[in-house]
Amino acid sequence: MVKVVDLSCDVAGGFASKLLAMAGFEVVRPRAPDGSLLGRYLHPHKQFASEPPDEAAVRALLADADIVFTTFDRGVYVGAASSVPRPSPGAYVEVTTSTFGTTGPYAQWRGGPLADWAAGGYLALTGWPDREPLIGPEHLCGYVGGYTAAIAAEAAVRERGRRAERGRHVDLSTMEAMLNVHQSTFSRLAAGIVRTRTGRYTEVYPLVVRPCRDGYVSLGVVTDVEFDRLVIAIGRDDLATDPRFADAGARWEHRDALDAELATFLTERSAAEVVELLDSHGVAVAEVADASDVTANPQLLHRRFWDDLRDAPDASPMPGNPVPDGIAFAEPTAGCAVVRPSRLSVARAAARPLAGIVVVDFTAFWAGPSATRILADLGARVIWVERPQSRREPDASADDTELVMHHFHLKMNRNKQSVVLDLGTEEGRDDARRLAAAADVVVENFRPGVMTSFGLGAEDLCASNPALVYVSLSGFGSTGPWAARRSYGPTIEAASSIEARTGYAGGEPLRLGHTLPDGVGGLVGALAVLRGLRERDERGVGAWFDVSQLEAYVALSGEDLLLAGTGRVLDRRGNRSRYGAVQGVFPCAGDDEWLALRLGDRADIEQLAAHAAMPRLSALAAATPRDDDTIEQLIAGFTVRHHHHDVATRLQAAGLEAFPVLMPRELVRDPHLAAREFFVDVPFDGRRLRLPGSPLHGLVDPVGPAPRFGEHTDDVLAHVRETTRASG
Repeated sequence: MVKVVDLSCDVAGGFASKLLAMAGFEVVRPRAPDGSLLGRYLHPHKQFASEPPDEAAVRALLADADIVFTTFDRGVYVGAASSVPRPSPGAYVEVTTSTFGTTGPYAQWRGGPLADWAAGGYLALTGWPDREPLIGPEHLCGYVGGYTAAIAAEAAVRERGRRAERGRHVDLSTMEAMLNVHQSTFSRLAAGIVRTRTGRYTEVYPLVVRPCRDGYVSLGVVTDVEFDRLVIAIGRDDLATDPRFADAGARWEHRDALDAELATFLTERSAAEVVELLDSHGVAVAEVADASDVTANPQLLHRRFWDDLRDAPDASPMPGNPVPDGIAFAEPTAGCAVVRPSRLSVARAAARPLAGIVVVDFTAFWAGPSATRILADLGARVIWVERPQSRREPDASADDTELVMHHFHLKMNRNKQSVVLDLGTEEGRDDARRLAAAADVVVENFRPGVMTSFGLGAEDLCASNPALVYVSLSGFGSTGPWAARRSYGPTIEAASSIEARTGYAGGEPLRLGHTLPDGVGGLVGALAVLRGLRERDERGVGAWFDVSQLEAYVALSGEDLLLAGTGRVLDRRGNRSRYGAVQGVFPCAGDDEWLALRLGDRADIEQLAAHAAMPRLSALAAATPRDDDTIEQLIAGFTVRHHHHDVATRLQAAGLEAFPVLMPRELVRDPHLAAREFFVDVPFDGRRLRLPGSPLHGLVDPVGPAPRFGEHTDDVLAHVRETTRASG
């Protein structure tokens, strides 16, 4: 069994090690959690050393460790990791989590949950353009860092075993983990389109949250076909021929008029009635659920998502493992006899953790392609199956939308190969079966039942290739009362309760400024593949992993769901902390410049009061009840006199968690990200685009080309057909 020592003291490290514990690793911590809601969520399924965490005890834990999680902040390793001599012994894989990483200009800076939001680029994009930027749930970015750190650990320990290396250090920053899940922010920027805050509006309409009789619903309407379904469902066929709503561009231009047309239907019905009617017409829709709604969600209950902890101190539901146990269609074999080198395996120029692994990729849109991109970056040969005429290479006549999608392709499908198959034909399905029979992994994100209708479902393909790891990545999973529902990222966000907790105090629920559930689903999809390959090595057979994007996203809210279980109503509160800190996003000098500032304890408050010559701040913070309105006004009076980078630098020098709210253009020029070589230059049309690389430094190759449409069809199919004939 793989042994993990968790010396971390941040959300990313604690969540990553929890994911590994739920996947069957032995995870040990030097001390038990402190009893906080966050500690209760991050540390079940782990063991706790009986000895106090002094240097000798920590060294004893590390003696036979395979993976070690450590935390870095303000230029040093913190917590129990501070007693481990640097550099680390090298006998194990060490994954260090932090806000900024262990190198670069910000390595000496103080990180934390609010700095994560500002540095990761999501804070600048969430909220209304004439108001302060907004965070979502406080620790959400740390959980995204945790998913990424778990991928790093699985990949690095696989490479360590395959190459008999003694160890590796993976330096993972939450800043880069969050930038990695921006799906199109930087693809748009490369086309000269700057994403900004747009409140509840999205770039396509009506992909939006609107009020109904007893709450709010999230509508997922993107295409003209979906708009036709919507207007038929609400009995307003006339809107389909209304020139104001003729296409996506017109619907965006007349979005307020469209809201007015929809208002009567929505406000006369409950959320449940709206969801039932629109879902029956094939429209993606979800009620904007609060935390208590999520714990009673029938889909999550049906799929037994909630963690069954017999020693839990109360009955509060706790999210379970977002990577469900695999379902094997063959019996385990002694000595792993079923596993064989793929007939499609090719040598890669640089050895990577997944070198020699072949992935057949049936994915589209965002979540699936982002999962397989991670696998390709890690060295797998990813054969991406495209539909005929599903895309074209841009030419001189390409408009902005086509350019953005091509830039998106250059980032999302790098290091892959493109094969065009028509799954609507028997020949196409036969070729797909041949590919899967010669592969290690299949990843698909069709709606449940679609692959089975093609004869390409998990049971079919695993029967002909018992070593196959098959990952399905759908909105809600393939079983349960919601399995057939359509979904988009915002509808997943609404159903998860994250949207209900995002917004200005007293205001409407607001989406995060850019779709995050797809990127999170991609991380969990990649993690499922890595787990499946590891378990295949142990048992000799593959398995089917039925991943739900809703479950992946709900897992980002553990401590808030536990808080809701105590009966607390989790209202929208802007940027204020639910857990005692003084925090906010404050205006600075300049146009739309802001500072994210978090004062975690009394010492932080005293430090800011002294640095900014605000003696009144100390008295206000000590008062009971605390007057946060006046405190925030006082802090804003100080920050507004300074530019956001300047004041952040000054406050960081004073030891405070402060960070400028960075817009996309600032991020691509940021000196810290440049020093860490996060953004990569991608050639296109005689110039070089700056697109995100990978947060998995040293494990991946994030600079390979994306394929031309159908570029590898002839070679790959000729090879697989020939090897199929040769094998009988």
